Amino acid sequence: MISKLLTLQFSSKSLSSSLLEMKKTLPVTIILAAISCFIACAGDFIVTFTLGAFYPGYNFIDQSQSSLGTADSPVAFYINTWGVVFCLLLVTFAWGLRKSIFSEGKWQTVVVWSIMLYGVGEGAGSGLFPYDHIKNALTFSGELHSFFAAVGGVAIALIPFACSKIFPKDEYPIMNVYCWFTFFSGLICITLFLLSKGGFIPYKGLLQRVFIFDYHLFLTVLALLMLAEIRVPFMTLTKTLNEIQGQPNRN
Repeated sequence: MISKLLTLQFSSKSLSSSLLEMKKTLPVTIILAAISCFIACAGDFIVTFTLGAFYPGYNFIDQSQSSLGTADSPVAFYINTWGVVFCLLLVTFAWGLRKSIFSEGKWQTVVVWSIMLYGVGEGAGSGLFPYDHIKNALTFSGELHSFFAAVGGVAIALIPFACSKIFPKDEYPIMNVYCWFTFFSGLICITLFLLSKGGFIPYKGLLQRVFIFDYHLFLTVLALLMLAEIRVPFMTLTKTLNEIQGQPNRN
């Protein structure tokens, strides 16, 4: 009997310690992840537009972001470095989602991994392998760049569809409509960009930035939803911790 009481007391203290640690770290984790998302999504435009201004002859309307990272670009090192940073920021955001509102569930896992793949594909992959050409033919680095960009494009296009399953229409009508809107508008934007890339229509640079903005806005909304959920798990942890410690819940 004494052994059981000692075990129960030890378990309660261990659980109390674990919950106290979670209470301290959960808000910090979520805030860090959300800030990482904001920096990645906004920074991608700020960095590319800023560096593009230092590339003589570069045209934001007709040239894609990949042109900034080629061997003949004076800002190649900086834009390719940003690609790696962009990847790390999105991986941090995905980790935060996994630790908070997307901690379990099939479609939640799809979203988390898709965000990481988007970061790896459009960020690190594109940054480490510049879109170089030799005599109008892609180099091996250029081929890898195209492959990683395609992986990133598929991954980001999947995110709003997966989120439509996480936020069903009967429970989250506004968010569900936004998920479907982004899914279809994103596909349209990607299709237009691919047509421009193939030379069928103009404004390749502009169309690329439009479809990136469409998806980055969606990621920003997910980050805001994650921030809005801070207080709910925080209050739950506080209540459980107080019950274990025998203190009244003040929330």
